[in-house]
Amino acid sequence: MSTRPRRLAAKRNIVIEISDSEDNASEANDNDEYNPRETHRRFIDRAAAAVASGASTSRKRGNNSKSNASANDASESKKKRAKQDKENALPNQINDVSETSVEPPLSTALPQDEGEHSPLPAASSSTTGRSSFWERRKVWNIHELLAETEHIQPTAARNIVQLFENENTIPFICRYRRDLVDHITPDRLRDIRNTYSEIVDLRKKAENIVNQLERENMINTEIREELMCAKTNEELEFLYAPYKPASKGTLAERAKALGLEQYADSLLYGTAPKVQLSSAVDPSNKDLATEEQIMVGICNIIIHNISKNTSVLEELRRLQNVQRIVLKCLKAKGTTASKEESKSKIVSGGIADKKLDSSKFENYFNFQCDVKTIKPHQTLAINRGEKHKFLTVKVETNNYLKSDLMRFISEQYMSHGLQYPLRREVFTRALEECYTKKLQPLLCRQIRSKLKEKAIRAAIEVFAKNLKQLLLMSPLKGERILGIDPGYTNGCKLALISETADVLESGVIYPHGRNANRKEAEKVLVQLLNKHNCRVIALGNGTACRDTEMWLTSLFQAGILDSRSIRYSIVNENGASIYSCSTVATKEFPNMDMNLISAVSIARRLNDPLSEYVKIEPRHLGVGMYQHDVNEKMLTDTLNDVVSECVSFVGVDLNTASLSVLKHIAGLSEKKAEKIIEHRTKKGPFKSRKDLLTVRSIGEKTYVQCAGFVRIEPLSVGGALTNPLDCTWVHPESYQLAETIIGKCDLKISDIGKARFIQSIKEFSTSEQNLKELAATHKLPIDRLKFVLVALQRELLQDYRLDLDKRPLFKQGLTRLDELSIGDVVTGAVTNVTHFGAFVDIGVERDGLIHKTHMNNIELSIGDRIIASVQKVDMQRRQLGLRLENMLEETDTSFTLKAE
Repeated sequence: MSTRPRRLAAKRNIVIEISDSEDNASEANDNDEYNPRETHRRFIDRAAAAVASGASTSRKRGNNSKSNASANDASESKKKRAKQDKENALPNQINDVSETSVEPPLSTALPQDEGEHSPLPAASSSTTGRSSFWERRKVWNIHELLAETEHIQPTAARNIVQLFENENTIPFICRYRRDLVDHITPDRLRDIRNTYSEIVDLRKKAENIVNQLERENMINTEIREELMCAKTNEELEFLYAPYKPASKGTLAERAKALGLEQYADSLLYGTAPKVQLSSAVDPSNKDLATEEQIMVGICNIIIHNISKNTSVLEELRRLQNVQRIVLKCLKAKGTTASKEESKSKIVSGGIADKKLDSSKFENYFNFQCDVKTIKPHQTLAINRGEKHKFLTVKVETNNYLKSDLMRFISEQYMSHGLQYPLRREVFTRALEECYTKKLQPLLCRQIRSKLKEKAIRAAIEVFAKNLKQLLLMSPLKGERILGIDPGYTNGCKLALISETADVLESGVIYPHGRNANRKEAEKVLVQLLNKHNCRVIALGNGTACRDTEMWLTSLFQAGILDSRSIRYSIVNENGASIYSCSTVATKEFPNMDMNLISAVSIARRLNDPLSEYVKIEPRHLGVGMYQHDVNEKMLTDTLNDVVSECVSFVGVDLNTASLSVLKHIAGLSEKKAEKIIEHRTKKGPFKSRKDLLTVRSIGEKTYVQCAGFVRIEPLSVGGALTNPLDCTWVHPESYQLAETIIGKCDLKISDIGKARFIQSIKEFSTSEQNLKELAATHKLPIDRLKFVLVALQRELLQDYRLDLDKRPLFKQGLTRLDELSIGDVVTGAVTNVTHFGAFVDIGVERDGLIHKTHMNNIELSIGDRIIASVQKVDMQRRQLGLRLENMLEETDTSFTLKAE
């Protein structure tokens, strides 16, 4: 059986032995302009044997002893390379051949073809100068490719794969199995898990392709191995391209149907006899009536064969990495900066875009950037501008790329076989058309696709990071809070909640708009605060926020509100309206007006951000970057993972947690959370973590995953705990170890959380001898033992979020945007972080932007309180530019400071 279909054949080579001679390597390298100096490799195109065998069609293979012999020699050569790679490779290093053992000798003779019209050289010294996919690959295991792709230790990669296969969750792994994964962070492990999923999908895809080719009887051991060695979807597509059947409607297939394939193959590979176009003319067939029609058909077949050649595709990909390629944007014709006109503009899909105007893309009206240095946010902005017809985008390559590629292809095909004018004419014409119609568009598509994929991943990463910071904002416990959902026509909705987030009273006031009654609004507000002894106001940041804030400021200035005791904070209200209309809100507040529910949500976001934000789909929280331009499923899955990580690491009381929070605990789902709530409603509170196993649908596997993230708090069971360890981070699987440690320290379990207990455990953990003895006795890794000691040193019921110190920013005054001037020093809180900068609420009508160039190399996160100076005030576009000056350690209530 031939080793490769005919159309894949690039030129006639032989399989040659590997030489260890440095002299031969350097001599060959000097004669090869394509060979990169750092690798000193030679590419052996085993498809060449198919040329000599004279395979008849692109979808069939014929038997040829010489080809089989070449295939066997190639297989032996490849095994030898793989063995050397395995012996020499370092951990996490891509298998590569050392430069002193890869250069083939150039003296092996080619077998002569029969026939006087097909002269071939006795020896071949012309190669492509590169390594092909299959010459340097071996069939990989999933953990091997994961270690290589993510640059992690092979042992950790093997453990990660096993943990994922056993359905372990990321929170569980990062807290209770982190010794197995080399202490990888949750964010990093989430990326690794995504790569793991892609690798699993790649293996399945490769197996499906192999099975398909086996059914078509188009595969042998060598081809199967090549396909199974592919390490990316792109490589797999390259390797599969020659075997993929073309559509019957393509120009190439139509030309083949006319019987022109034999002429095209003879001209492409230079096989005998010489082609005469006149011999193919058939006046009775209108498609074969002239030599020009025949030449066009032959060119179409050659174009198809070249564009599907694996070596050509690999060279095209190589040139993308070594040549300068530029992404260029221009203003689209007919684009205006008028918002009014843009409102009626019809975008792709026939949907009128009422939110965007061309002024948002002014930075890209005349923009160009090397594709290697373009930023993810620039790619997303350009893609959005192109989608909405504001920008025209094209990929520009230099002449070097075209000339290098065409020279490579010419060498592949034209360096062997019969040489005559017709062959050169047809090949030159076909090659030019192939580059223009096939290869250059393919290059542009690949580059745009890679840029988009990279940008989407970056955008999702930013969103996930921001969401995590938002969810882990410190709660404001022990305070009654008045939530205000500001508005004009429908008034400002009020909802006052207790220290435990129960609604005490609600109402509506009208300080703005046509129905404004400020005196009445002042009276209602003051009475409500005094009646319930409330000293904290949570003001939503939506419509009428600034007007309401100015109104509150006037009340402070007039002495109606006591500025010494009453404070207010601006709260992100994104998603509050969506939540108020949801089934979750309806179940929670069956008799409350939807407009008032949003005020309750705003107040609760200050009381306990995590518990309230988890009720809303993360993508509605407005803390991302171009979130509507990314893959929705990928974004949703990532954000749900982040929510689960945050809820799990903070932990919940098993007896008081709501369904919205409980369903996000690692290992649990909404149905399982419902069963837990149903169980505690019917049978009373859980006395211990182990009681979870009595709940229907909670098995041993689920219990192991979730048990460490749920607590049994004393108040929820009447003050007495069956086992105080149920209120700690210690996992039930380590209770015996914890009890041993407590016994060695002469302590009692009932003392957990007390100062003396914590101090004794801390002293015990400093002894290396104690750790070694315990590890040996319980047969546990030292790292897992240390975590139990850390868990026992935490204060009982300590909130994980307090470690992050992200408190809300309270204010008692504000400044108008038109009152600011360049040089003013202001304070504020970070509300959103992107790749190009951070948005900061400084108390004016809109957030200011600190561009990344003005951050003084400081990395900001949501909730950070900062001091900044005003760099730019654009009243026309309502834009505010800031420069980061310093970080605030404590809440600063003097909101604006004039520079001297």
